[in-house]
Amino acid sequence: MQKRFLLILMFLLPCIVAAQTGKIVGRVTDGDTGEPLIGANVLIEGTYYGASTNIDGDYLILNVDPGTFTLRAMYVGYQDVLIENVKISVNLTTEINFQLSSTAFEAEAIMIIAERPLINKNITNSTNIIRAEDIANLPVRNVSNIVAAEAGVVQQGGNLHVRGSRGDAVAYYIDGVLVNDPVFGGAETSLITNAIEEIQFQAGGYSAEFGGANGGIISTQSRSGSDKYKLGFEVITDNFIEPGEKYLGGYSYGYSEYVLTAGGPVHPSYNKLRFFVAANNVFQRSPVRFYEGIDLKNLCDPTLGGAAQTFDVYYPDGYRLKQHQNTYKVQGNLTWDLKPFTLRMNGTYRYSEGLNGIALNRYNSRDRAGMNEHETITTSFKLTHVLGSNAFYDVVINYCNNFSIDHMDPIFKHNITAYGDSIENAEYGTTMDGDGQNPVNLRAYTFNFASATRPWDEYRKTSNVSYGGRVNLLYQYGKHHEIKAGGEANTYIIRRYALPVPISVASLQRSVADGNVLDMYNRLDNYGYDVYGNRTDSGIDDARRPLFAGCYIQDKMEFTDLIINAGLRLDYIDTDSKTFQNPHNVKFDENDELDFDYLDDIDPYIFVSPRFGFSFPVTEKTIFHAQYGKFVQQSRLRDVYQGYNVIADNIKGGFAIQAPVGFGLAPERTTSYEIGFKQQFGDLFAFDITAFYKDIKDQIQSRSVYADDDANHRQYYAFVNGDFSTVKGIEFKCDLRRVNRITASFDYTYSSAMGTGSNPSTGFRQIWQSPTADPYFPQQIAPLDFNQAHRGNLNLDYRFAKDDGPKFLEESGLNLLLTFNSGFNYTRWQGYGNARKPLESLNASVTPWVYQLDLRLDKSFRIGAFNTNVYLWVVNLLNRKNVIQVFNNSGDADDNGFLKADDGQAVIDGYMKFSEEDARIYQEMYKAMTYNHNNYATPRQIKLGLRVNF
Repeated sequence: MQKRFLLILMFLLPCIVAAQTGKIVGRVTDGDTGEPLIGANVLIEGTYYGASTNIDGDYLILNVDPGTFTLRAMYVGYQDVLIENVKISVNLTTEINFQLSSTAFEAEAIMIIAERPLINKNITNSTNIIRAEDIANLPVRNVSNIVAAEAGVVQQGGNLHVRGSRGDAVAYYIDGVLVNDPVFGGAETSLITNAIEEIQFQAGGYSAEFGGANGGIISTQSRSGSDKYKLGFEVITDNFIEPGEKYLGGYSYGYSEYVLTAGGPVHPSYNKLRFFVAANNVFQRSPVRFYEGIDLKNLCDPTLGGAAQTFDVYYPDGYRLKQHQNTYKVQGNLTWDLKPFTLRMNGTYRYSEGLNGIALNRYNSRDRAGMNEHETITTSFKLTHVLGSNAFYDVVINYCNNFSIDHMDPIFKHNITAYGDSIENAEYGTTMDGDGQNPVNLRAYTFNFASATRPWDEYRKTSNVSYGGRVNLLYQYGKHHEIKAGGEANTYIIRRYALPVPISVASLQRSVADGNVLDMYNRLDNYGYDVYGNRTDSGIDDARRPLFAGCYIQDKMEFTDLIINAGLRLDYIDTDSKTFQNPHNVKFDENDELDFDYLDDIDPYIFVSPRFGFSFPVTEKTIFHAQYGKFVQQSRLRDVYQGYNVIADNIKGGFAIQAPVGFGLAPERTTSYEIGFKQQFGDLFAFDITAFYKDIKDQIQSRSVYADDDANHRQYYAFVNGDFSTVKGIEFKCDLRRVNRITASFDYTYSSAMGTGSNPSTGFRQIWQSPTADPYFPQQIAPLDFNQAHRGNLNLDYRFAKDDGPKFLEESGLNLLLTFNSGFNYTRWQGYGNARKPLESLNASVTPWVYQLDLRLDKSFRIGAFNTNVYLWVVNLLNRKNVIQVFNNSGDADDNGFLKADDGQAVIDGYMKFSEEDARIYQEMYKAMTYNHNNYATPRQIKLGLRVNF
């Protein structure tokens, strides 16, 4: 522990990651002569930030929070000039120049409204910025869905794949703090949509200040309190009808969201201490899918003779039973400006609970669904010290605690010894055949149906606690050099407890005299928890404590006709894991567990990565940009961590394990190239075309390992480094500034994501069903599962301003978002079940194209002091049934082809011997039982919203 503490200090002392603020530069000149005005003052209205011009008339303001501001320029004998609507973004330079006019008489200040620049010459890589005012008009909510509409992003199965990277290769930052789930990837928490100031998305090629991500960076900045009190409320719902009733071609999915925001000075007479807080509640009764149900009465399988039972099977159309999710979230920040010091504290709390759903194979589908609970607490504290007009540093300390229960019985919850207890279950109306023995399933037409009161037979919980910190330094050397240097460190305490069959515990516990079932938990996956689910910090069940750290130095050189962003990053990765001294000779101790004397600790990995970005402004409206960089990231820790109990059982049993664990896995490495061209036409239109190429190595893959030195010649499955990918593509973006009430943007990506494996388990079936003991793995690349050759969207916003157009249309608007994508790659199969074989090369087929149109129609008006906005929000306006995956046997989303195949016809003929009605019922049941709602994208969902701001 002392060693880790010293390592953390080592990385914190140098300084770290760029501060989450922006920079304003510019020149103040005489409007008539063009001569620089020396000593003019430039202030940011409503703040304490400002600067004076130097001998050349240049000024510089550092450490500006992201947002929209008004700048005022003042000089004795000249009229003040105010420029409104100045947008500041994280880590970017905003240039604002002033031309002042001399005053021979008293005159009011000149007011200028700044327009958002269509291109920014200071950006050296692919960076997309989505601001609060953009988000307010979009027909989508939450960070993931907003970013999914950006160029270079593919969304599949809830994961974001950025420029062909796997789903765990994206880093998520909130207010500069990393919030990734280190075990499974993705974000552990997110900001409330109404509390977002801006989202900055970098699709690869980012600078040396960022690490731990090979795909992309999603950085979200929260709103801060202003010098005036602001209050907001919003409600969104689709609860217009009763559950199950169909209207306008769709259903109500029980969605409702309530949001409250507030901000301002803590005390009205003291503006230096400000707060912002947001809270929301989101309830979803059912996931939004194209669900199809079944309603069959008096089923009785004729093939079972006297053993047949008569029962009904019912499942509704349109929505899912017992699969609600209810989430509460509170977040806020407190900022205290004590020039030259600024203190800021951020915090979020999220709690959600829900049910995991009742499957169709429960004949009475209304009880005993699995339950989930999630609780996340994050907090960070930042101290900023401004050293002068050209330098500042900040110190950041962050903490995150994420506890999740993915599966548990809703009655017994954490009391796992009761799951299979026949006496305990009898008290709740469940009759078991004995301890740990569920009632015999009902059976009809080859399908089994479980009792709805059957206990949920799974219990799984995880706990991730992280501590981290950093010190930031930014120094503006002269006019042209913005120098950053820094270091960061995050350490985790990770625990997991996954018991796949908890009903067996009751019978096991009673069969052992002392109640100790340790030796019988052969499939328990646990670390950080003992065999009974209690926290432990010792022995083989000790929690995992990885440490990730990094430091960098970077110089952003900003000249008139050249911007260079050059940096060097060092990453330190310690996974706190072990590996076999000889993977072909696994030793076990007297308890038949892994012998730790034959395991070695994994040495930490240290990598040095260069990053270079270039921008070449030929003119103010013509810019070339290029980027090169190397990136490194530890794969998700699920691939590294598993309880030693289940590892030993997997090796001893020789099981075919689709998701094993890796021993000594090295980090994955990426080399990225990017080159692009930006062009602005006039004052209204601009486009950006960017080509990219990525080479990804040491990705995780599944292989079998033979214990050649073992007397039993065991074969076990393990993850190893070995997969690689090559990704290339081109992105095209167009932006039209608002003209004649309309503004528009268009994003299109053509890409080719090729590799030897789409996920760590891609090679599992090849190992499992290989006719030889040592299967051959070709090393040629093929399209990845998440490859989409074409992907794009068109966003149109038509809006009437105040005092514009007919009275009833004032301050109303229409936003349309059209997304269009080619299909995903898949492989056609022959046969069914484990006997299936490929009919073509890997991923040679493609699913159909996808088109979706979303709409938001709104109207704003004022009621007293309240600005009110009402809107209609329609997802998938045309209710198009978009296919996103198919059955590999048939290439069809509805029918897997079995009933038309010889095996299916044989079953149908068997029931025809009883009656045509029996054959018809079997076919109807087969279609219902094999229908996969995940084959389709979202159906139409109609919501109404009301937003009020004060």
